Amino acid sequence: MLALGLSAWRATAQLPSPAVLTEDDRAGLQGEIARLERLLDSSPDKAAVTYQIARAWASAKQWPEAVEWLGKAVAFRAGFDPARDPLFSDLRAAREFEALEAGVHEATPAVSHSRAAFALSEGDLQPESMAYDPVRKQFFFGSMRKGKVVRCSARGICEPFADGLGTVLGLKVHRDGLWVLSNSSTKSELIHFDLGSGRPVREYSMAGGGHLFNDLAIAESGEVYFTDTRGAAVWRLTSGASDPAPVPGRFEAANGIALSPDASLLYVSTFPDGIRIVDLTSGAAAPIKRPPNLTLANIDGLYFDRGWLIAIQNGLMTPRVVRLKLDLSLRAIRRVEVRERRNPLFDGVTTGAVAGSDFCYMANIQDEKQSGFEPIRILKLHL
Repeated sequence: MLALGLSAWRATAQLPSPAVLTEDDRAGLQGEIARLERLLDSSPDKAAVTYQIARAWASAKQWPEAVEWLGKAVAFRAGFDPARDPLFSDLRAAREFEALEAGVHEATPAVSHSRAAFALSEGDLQPESMAYDPVRKQFFFGSMRKGKVVRCSARGICEPFADGLGTVLGLKVHRDGLWVLSNSSTKSELIHFDLGSGRPVREYSMAGGGHLFNDLAIAESGEVYFTDTRGAAVWRLTSGASDPAPVPGRFEAANGIALSPDASLLYVSTFPDGIRIVDLTSGAAAPIKRPPNLTLANIDGLYFDRGWLIAIQNGLMTPRVVRLKLDLSLRAIRRVEVRERRNPLFDGVTTGAVAGSDFCYMANIQDEKQSGFEPIRILKLHL
């Protein structure tokens, strides 16, 4: 068991000295810890909330408590990796932190089932999302840093598709259109492009900095659903509507999104639930049922495929691609398959796209680099 008592850590840990807090700072910290501990009692994802408690202590530089809660989080063997978290950078020289990291590595060994698909030579494109056109067998990549979208063949031969955009996040192809989510400091937009001409057909915009349009899913009927991370919301654009309308409820840290085949269930990655299911008929929403200790935190891309959900987890997690087998109701996870983890190519693994019988995804968008970019490697997993 990696979690030790606080007194044991204080007796043995070679940790930095904790910060001296003002009375107001200590009261604020205690209030946040109390809030998270209440959340821990009700959350289906105990590991995620436990890790957040460790982060709260670390944010105040209260290192003995931070290490104690890190030990509890690592003991779940869920995949959280404090070495990826700058809040814990002051601890990296401590032998106790090294022991925790050894536990993380033991719990998350390398798993590899991917094969190379193709590569993009424009290594500094920094695409956060990709889309697939099953009719023309083409891929689309939106750039976070260049304000554009490129269209690529399955051999990685690319051409410009659209430019003059902001930070491009979600992309989806539906019939003869490409739907794009673009964000700037003044507005967030949902833009519908014609695939043939590359021209925008319609734009839906929300002003101000209170939004961050992130990812989208499209029903066969043409209804568009998209997440708004900063607004903790999900929006729905029905066919013929002049503006999107909010899906009822609050969706903290809303990111990846997927639809069941009949468009009756909406799957949204959130915190701390991991995946929240919205019944689009009744409007009811609830965390997805899952095996004990399965952490669904930090899901970026989320996709439905023949009774499975495919998820890419990154951020504070050891990056991985997982498949989640659903039960017949499509409301509970029966089993989990880790399909890829600790691939040496991983350098910013975010999203992908189902392309026929394969799941294609970007291994190295290199979003933290400023120079020295490598080609962007697209990998594929057979489904």
